[in-house]
Amino acid sequence: MPTFPTDNPALRAQLDTQVDLFTQMTRHAVDAAGQIGELNLRMMRQMFDDQLRFGRALAACRDPFQMGAVAMRETQPTVEHLRAWQGELMKVLGAGTANLARDANNSSWQAARGADSYMQSGAAPDGKAAHAPLR
Repeated sequence: MPTFPTDNPALRAQLDTQVDLFTQMTRHAVDAAGQIGELNLRMMRQMFDDQLRFGRALAACRDPFQMGAVAMRETQPTVEHLRAWQGELMKVLGAGTANLARDANNSSWQAARGADSYMQSGAAPDGKAAHAPLR
């Protein structure tokens, strides 16, 4: 198996750029997962409170013919909370996507520069590509 040269500064810069990109992507993914977790936790608490309020309103209803109206009235805040949750979720996902795209764009330019300098520095002095298969 051919050895991988690590003493070339241009190659080292290329590898460092790739590691930095993956580090940034991982950091953004972990941050987004944390934000989504917090958002879901808040939503669960809100849904629990809404269901308690809904149950109390139905239990307090004296007229059985009014239960449908009470149920519809008490359901509206839950639907509004679901809409707000969905909007916040889309904001988190949109911001995460924008951050990943920005970092990928910035890192791809750095990686391309690093690859170019590696190839210009005579990466394969014997005329063969570094990844050429052995025969």
